[in-house]
Amino acid sequence: MKFSEPAFGLQHRSVGETLVLVLYGEIDAWAHQVLAPRLTGLLVELPWREVVVDLRPVTFLDASGLRLLVRIRRHCTARDVQVRLVRGIPRVRRVLLLTGLEPCFSNWEALPPELDAPREPCAACGAPPGSGAAGLSSNGAHRTIP
Repeated sequence: MKFSEPAFGLQHRSVGETLVLVLYGEIDAWAHQVLAPRLTGLLVELPWREVVVDLRPVTFLDASGLRLLVRIRRHCTARDVQVRLVRGIPRVRRVLLLTGLEPCFSNWEALPPELDAPREPCAACGAPPGSGAAGLSSNGAHRTIP
């Protein structure tokens, strides 16, 4: 029996007191089940002042994906942490608009340059940017794939 690769994933990096989370692929019930505990772990690691969720690589977002975003927002709001979304493709944006969730987040069209590339070791796991440590993609961002 052959198993296919998951159609979703998560990358994270820290820039100062900001945690940048990059969701990609199909954020559905399976993604929610796998990523929710990992996101919770990242969010409680350090006292972040800001969490940025980049949705640009997301190709599909359903109710479970929305639940994941609401979980992030609730966690951050309870700890007085600013949470922002980097807007995704029109199909993903439309889901946020139709459900009324878009106004619940501060929205950006793109990441500011200072958040776009890691420059310091990850505060959550200590790995240096660009290192060949396990869990890092070729661009130096931490990558979690279920």
